[in-house]
Amino acid sequence: MAAATYTDARRLAAFNQLNAVRQGAGAGLLAQSTALDTSALDHANYLTVNGYNSADSAHDETSGLADFSGANPFVRMQNAGYDYSYATEVIGDIGSSSASSDCVGDLLDTVYHAASMLSRVTDVGFGFGSGAAAGMCTIDMASPLNGGGSKQIPPSGAIVAYPYSGATVAHGTFHVSNESPRVSTALLPNATAGTPVVVGFRNQDVVAGGTVAITQWAIANAAGTTLPSIVIAGPGVSGSGVSADAELASDFAVLVPVSPLAAGTYTVTLHATISGGQALALTTWSFTVAAQ
Repeated sequence: MAAATYTDARRLAAFNQLNAVRQGAGAGLLAQSTALDTSALDHANYLTVNGYNSADSAHDETSGLADFSGANPFVRMQNAGYDYSYATEVIGDIGSSSASSDCVGDLLDTVYHAASMLSRVTDVGFGFGSGAAAGMCTIDMASPLNGGGSKQIPPSGAIVAYPYSGATVAHGTFHVSNESPRVSTALLPNATAGTPVVVGFRNQDVVAGGTVAITQWAIANAAGTTLPSIVIAGPGVSGSGVSADAELASDFAVLVPVSPLAAGTYTVTLHATISGGQALALTTWSFTVAAQ
């Protein structure tokens, strides 16, 4: 894969950071797309000038306002010259004026945005705000219309998982109330919870028609104590104790500890089956929450 050509240090760092996570998680590397760079930066400029409430969603734009480049992400990508088979957009650190904001890291410490960032996309583009919106980033991700659908499929028995085995995350707090859409208050009533563990099951077995059933999913601290958690899943994943969530992509599921995680090492145990496929290769793994 060709190296990114960003001369902007922030976009280069964001590109490298996201690819490092995707490689560790088993999601596959992304290529820089100048067309997606254009659509992402155009929207970042629009949000910088007009704010985040100028349309029904922060992903949308209102015609006639300054820097309008398309009503929604999909129109903007096509206007920039990218014809996609699958596409998604995430926007992070809205309202942050800090140019040193860890926008990619903050987006990965979520449920729905993290699943998008670990999805079957092949190409990516980045845009950052300026001035009072200097910390805000827009990330456009997609797979091309021709030849994109068959890529980023893990082999039989494999999954995508983040935090991945051996990963270190900066902190153990998921700011539930800051993510839009928000996880149901019936499941996570507090404003904060623990680091979400995001798993994508879309491997060769699922693509071939297999269905996913989770039989056990838990997280334990270094003392071996299992932590209270909830599990939500897209419509392609079932299991006892699994709460259906239509906001998640079909073959993603997320375990969320109900309380923030203290610094230390945590072990995840996942037992799941995919009909017609091999046993999952990754069933137990550990990650670390850094000392604050």
